[in-house]
Amino acid sequence: MQFWSSFEFIQGAVAATSECEECKTIVDLLQFEWGEKKTEECVMEIAVFICETFHIEDNDVCNFIISDFSDEFMYVISKILVTPHQLCGLLMKNNCGDFVDPLATIWNMTIPGNQPAYVPKQIVPAGNPTLRALHLTDLHVDMFYTPGMEAQCDTPQCCRPQDMNVEIVENYQSAVKEPAGPWGNVGSCDTPYWLLTNMLQHIANTAGQLDYVMVSGDLVSHTVWAYTPETHSFMVRNLSDTIRSYFPNTPVYFAVGNHEGVPVDNIAPHFTPKKYHMDWLYKTMSDSWKGWIPADQEKTLEYNGCYMKKIYDGLRMISLNNVYGDRINFWLYINQTDPDGTLQWLINQLQDAENAGDKVHIVAHIPGSDSEALEGYALNYYKIINRFTNTVVGQFFGHTHSEQFYMMYSNPDDYKSTPNNVVYSAPSVTPYSDFFPAYRIYTIDGVHSGSTYQVIDYEEWYFNLTSNNANPTNVKWEQLYKSANAEYGLKGQTPDEYNQMIERMKTDDDLFNRYYENRYRRTIYDGRAPCSDQQCRNGYLCDARQFHQTNQLCTDLEGGMVKPKDSKKKYSARFVTSQEKRRGKEECKI
Repeated sequence: MQFWSSFEFIQGAVAATSECEECKTIVDLLQFEWGEKKTEECVMEIAVFICETFHIEDNDVCNFIISDFSDEFMYVISKILVTPHQLCGLLMKNNCGDFVDPLATIWNMTIPGNQPAYVPKQIVPAGNPTLRALHLTDLHVDMFYTPGMEAQCDTPQCCRPQDMNVEIVENYQSAVKEPAGPWGNVGSCDTPYWLLTNMLQHIANTAGQLDYVMVSGDLVSHTVWAYTPETHSFMVRNLSDTIRSYFPNTPVYFAVGNHEGVPVDNIAPHFTPKKYHMDWLYKTMSDSWKGWIPADQEKTLEYNGCYMKKIYDGLRMISLNNVYGDRINFWLYINQTDPDGTLQWLINQLQDAENAGDKVHIVAHIPGSDSEALEGYALNYYKIINRFTNTVVGQFFGHTHSEQFYMMYSNPDDYKSTPNNVVYSAPSVTPYSDFFPAYRIYTIDGVHSGSTYQVIDYEEWYFNLTSNNANPTNVKWEQLYKSANAEYGLKGQTPDEYNQMIERMKTDDDLFNRYYENRYRRTIYDGRAPCSDQQCRNGYLCDARQFHQTNQLCTDLEGGMVKPKDSKKKYSARFVTSQEKRRGKEECKI
């Protein structure tokens, strides 16, 4: 009997009351036709069929399952599904069946007791020595960026050849709708290598004394379908060496980004089979960052991508690999409870620093409020920082590509509780997807008796792609603002000041518009749409309060809310080069 000539047969044969029931019926019929063993062997093809049949576009599994990395996802699915029916619950996520979404799980770390009395962070007085620290993030360098190629393509990555297996034909420009600019392009295009080196040369020539550099992850481009350990290792070595060549005497402290994963977002913990481990990546980083990382930290770095360094008397730098809290890290479907012990390691480091009376700066990648952050991980991180709030005086993140900040409160669910920390999310070097390239330099309370090591102020520089592409032989980096304190009317870089800034932005149109335009480093004259209604404004104000994912922090924002949504395409593995590649094994053909 031929059950699967078309999906219309199922619809005609089954009086299903919902798509969920239809999905279950599909699995039942396949299991009846194939038998249990073949159904298990072909679960990947079943998942693909369900995703396509029901047009499921907003599910992470559906976005990544059709890929060169199906082996990894097949392993995960085999571990988390007890019955074939649960596949419907995994893909539909609408209370379909008895599947319990592991990513919705909240788990708890044991937080040390004996917390010292809270000491509010004060404005740093003038007159003491200071440090200057460069913050770069989300470089996303595309070695195949090609000026003149299509900037408005149909794939997640444009401004480059779309099939690296064929030569670029000479007349490709005749069909181009929007040619890629000589220095980069806003949209689905990443950083040309020469834009990166131009920026580094500009910084080396103009910034003056820099005491250290922080790089918050994401070195490689968004060509996720082409990720391999070999290309990633090459890029880590190449870009580390490039930065070192411009700052040969300045220490550089990197963090691991989600695009360092192969597949993208996927950093396999050590509970997985050895063939999936990321030891090759961590070893490449350890080798590439020699001289910047203490020898006694190499073992930790090579195990879970984290490290600590005492960079000054009384100040420690912690690089935290928080891709272990990435909700698109599919290995965490199996077990997301503190993978590879990174949060317990963080607690131990902070306890050691507290005992020694040292302050701590943390460099990491994904902010807890981001849609790609697991709430369980984000909440535990939040609680850890609250426990050591007197010790942690700087948090430096990236990932969003936008310039923004996040508040932390003594009660993670109450914006009326004491604001006790600020998280800095620096602007990206890449223009992907709505941004002009930028970098940031912090002025920090320096080395002296009683130093707080708090941020005093920061400046920001950007690269106007509109004007520079129009005059490509005479490009320039411009100062977006010389002082964040002056730009936003802050008395200093304290949690209280930033919390009050949110309140002021509720009614101060000029202040909010300045913050909004700086977020993108673009104005309406550069194609950025204004944020002119209350719902839009509330979305940005709420975003600044949410360092984990709860709307309880935004209940005072009246008039509704639309959260900020940048225009980047889903970087899914749906970009494929052949129909055969998508359909999987012939024996599993549906």
